[in-house]
Amino acid sequence: MWAGLLLFLVPLVLSASPKSDEKFFDTKVAPILTKRCLPCHDTELNNGGISFRDRRTLIAGGKRSPSVVPGHPETSVMIQSLKHEGELQMPPGPALPAKESELLTEWVRRGAVWGTKLPMRRKGPY
Repeated sequence: MWAGLLLFLVPLVLSASPKSDEKFFDTKVAPILTKRCLPCHDTELNNGGISFRDRRTLIAGGKRSPSVVPGHPETSVMIQSLKHEGELQMPPGPALPAKESELLTEWVRRGAVWGTKLPMRRKGPY
């Protein structure tokens, strides 16, 4: 019985490897952060006292509190601001498409694992 249970659980544990989380970041999250966040929240502009250039600065947070709390999207300022329901609404203007918001929420839920370094800031709006 235990052997059968182990055969079932091992693939589940392996599928949630750090490498898959890094790939999720690189393919799903990094493009959103680069397009939607870095134009205002990079190391040069640093709007709101927060840079989205790396994981450390997102977790350290800005003027309000940590922007990202790994594993806890419900307490992450970044995720809450995407809902456009409270005082802080990001990005300014229209809310992100639902799919992008869902991907960012899932990334934080998975521990906000970082992959490759984000590219330098793009010039201009989204």
